[in-house]
Amino acid sequence: MPGTIKDKYILSSVKNAMRILRLFNAKQKELGLTNIAEQIQIPKSTAHRMVSILMKENFLSQNPRTGKYRLGLSLLTLGGVISTHHEMYKEALPTVHSLVNRLNETAHICLLENDEVAYLFRKESERQHRLITQIGRKNPIHCTSEGLCILAFQDQKTIERVLAMPMYPYTPASFTLPEQVLEELEKIRQRGYAFSKDQFYEGFVGIAAPIRDYTQNVVSSLSIIGSTTTITPDRFHFFIEEIMEAAAEISEHLGYY
Repeated sequence: MPGTIKDKYILSSVKNAMRILRLFNAKQKELGLTNIAEQIQIPKSTAHRMVSILMKENFLSQNPRTGKYRLGLSLLTLGGVISTHHEMYKEALPTVHSLVNRLNETAHICLLENDEVAYLFRKESERQHRLITQIGRKNPIHCTSEGLCILAFQDQKTIERVLAMPMYPYTPASFTLPEQVLEELEKIRQRGYAFSKDQFYEGFVGIAAPIRDYTQNVVSSLSIIGSTTTITPDRFHFFIEEIMEAAAEISEHLGYY
């Protein structure tokens, strides 16, 4: 019971914080504490506590001249992330469509989000495959080419955090030990692409290449996922070349040289 009460309190606090942030707009660029409390109908003491937390995390700042509150720099940072994702989607669209038309396999652009691989964009082929992917869906990193491809080029702290997580064996071919993943990450760095077969879903192959932005960092991956009946060993080299070339083209659009 105490846990339930605590959960409700945390949820209520999060909701109040979000309601405060939503008060700010073009007409209300700055608000006083009393005004904030009145508009979302909470006690002034609660409003003060929420505002203090939001200021500590830089989601709000205080105008030293008026004493009123305004949106902080953290929201600008988040806005920049959303803008980057949108730009990536827009610039990648023709390249991904062309790749799918040439290979007739489903392509994805993926990101790492909360130590999982998230599917930002998906272009389906004409083939009817039962793939466990969709825009916004998250899958584990340790058994997906698209996730491992990004992880290979992240900082050591990120890699160690992912390796510390439980590794569920989705198939007999899934990696379940940190040593296996580390060995695979080194291979990916050396050859410049990731390859998986039967690791997350039996009967499917995944090939992924890294996408870099203007900072030269790997920010996402471009992957093709298809059946082992169509992506056969004699065609691996062709698929790898096509995917790496397309990923390089997208990277150039994002400012990487």
